[in-house]
Amino acid sequence: MPVPFDWYDPATHAGALDGVDRVYLIPPLGDSDPAAIMLPFLHQARMAGVHRAVLLSSSAIPEGGPAVGTVHRALPDLFEQWAVLRPSWFMQNFTGTHAHARSIRDEGIIRTATGSGRVGFVDAEDIAAVAVRALTDEQAPNTDLVLTGPEALSHDDIAAIITEVTGRPVAHRRLSYEQIRDRLTTQVPVEFAAMLAGMDRAIAEGAEDRITDTVQRLTGRPPHTFRALVEREMRYSS
Repeated sequence: MPVPFDWYDPATHAGALDGVDRVYLIPPLGDSDPAAIMLPFLHQARMAGVHRAVLLSSSAIPEGGPAVGTVHRALPDLFEQWAVLRPSWFMQNFTGTHAHARSIRDEGIIRTATGSGRVGFVDAEDIAAVAVRALTDEQAPNTDLVLTGPEALSHDDIAAIITEVTGRPVAHRRLSYEQIRDRLTTQVPVEFAAMLAGMDRAIAEGAEDRITDTVQRLTGRPPHTFRALVEREMRYSS
């Protein structure tokens, strides 16, 4: 039976932990210091009997890194069974309510500071499938898992695939770090905007140009391609 839970309302935390032995942790969205809220909750979870925790982090944030990287570092000392999912950038950023998806629909443009840098974009459904295994397998992974799709694509590639599948022209407009940071500042706090713009710059420098076999290894099937995702979305919307 569902119970209310709000990271920012500690009064909801005990009820969410009642009778629970494992948790899946999605950090509070847009918070540049999630550890301040998450670590007290995790200590409470341990005291309440939780023995396995699976944390959703990011391929761009290493253990001990900024934001959720601090929570990642704390997890092994708190729980005997754990995993940190570090997915690459979501394919759904181009199809849902993300700023990229809106600008694709409204203007036929993707704006980034990623240059020609490539990313192993991953389908959120594949992240969910790995999360199920990490939560329910007899033994937890007890490590961090970098999750990618089957190919590394630039934003030029993304625009070309969307154009081919939908028949609607989409272009990638390359902006500078400062231009992206300033655009994001109109939507999120300044510190978070700078962090996101920095992630674009890291992509431009090759930080996300990789693919892993994690989805195949944990789920027993290959990860979905971006083209397959766009084709699926087209079927749903038709």
